[in-house]
Amino acid sequence: MLSLKDLSYLTALDELRHFGKAAAACYVSQPTLSGQLKKLEHQLGVTLIERGSKKVIFTHVGLEIAQRARAMVLQAQEMEELARASKTPLAGRLKLAIIPSLAPYLMAKTGSTVNMLLPELNIELHELETHELLRQLRSGNIDIGILVLPQPQPGLRSLSLWQEQLWLGVGHNHEWAQKTQVTRTELAGADLILLKEGHCLADQAQQLCQIKSQSQAFRGASLETLRYMVSAGNGATLVPQLSMEAWLSHGDDKIIYMPITEPKQAREIGFLARSGSAYWPCVEALHNAMASVLPDVSEGTQNVPLVL
Repeated sequence: MLSLKDLSYLTALDELRHFGKAAAACYVSQPTLSGQLKKLEHQLGVTLIERGSKKVIFTHVGLEIAQRARAMVLQAQEMEELARASKTPLAGRLKLAIIPSLAPYLMAKTGSTVNMLLPELNIELHELETHELLRQLRSGNIDIGILVLPQPQPGLRSLSLWQEQLWLGVGHNHEWAQKTQVTRTELAGADLILLKEGHCLADQAQQLCQIKSQSQAFRGASLETLRYMVSAGNGATLVPQLSMEAWLSHGDDKIIYMPITEPKQAREIGFLARSGSAYWPCVEALHNAMASVLPDVSEGTQNVPLVL
């Protein structure tokens, strides 16, 4: 009888292509993971992984088995989810992942309302960039994701939460400091301070300004880094609505914020879950709780698409 745990080790190695990273993702030591995979090969009577290479290389049959193993592991997880959710769909642990440019500001804005309306839901929060969030959602490592909604994803179901308006933030000595708004045409070719590649906000800034990523001399790891750079007079950056509100509420008066118009620019924030997930009642409950305290800026806005 094949072990689901061993199959999960195989799928982790297939996804990460690194023994150390796969072991860490499975919360076991590297020797344990390697030993269990050798045991799996002995049970099946075939070689799954080529040894002796610095790279992790799967055999043809290894790739086929890893693909089927992933489906089996996901089905087992969904059965466990279904059993738990049928008893108490809005209680227990929920692994929720949110993109870094949104997580601290969204939870600060909606956390108390979520706790009040869903007191038995124990949220385990993860901050993950878009590609990693999608990978972990598909692998079953997280239950629900909140992110800038990409184009429809196979095997995933989405629910839009709200349109988050995008603003331009500049220092008091910036050439645009006297403006009250800036048009998308004016932004074309603008020299912005951006987040590092992998953050969806950086990709959207590049689309808005029609710039190439390699033209930017500085890349920040977080919005807070960009905030301090702009406050010190080092350029301009794209700022989402919730982060702007948070900074203003803490008395930050060193940045001037102006809307991007013709039309207003926004990013569509929403939920993603696996299509067959038993956590969909949690998605709907979280949506209703969060939407009740989020600003409505949908009228007259244009979403900047997220292309993966």
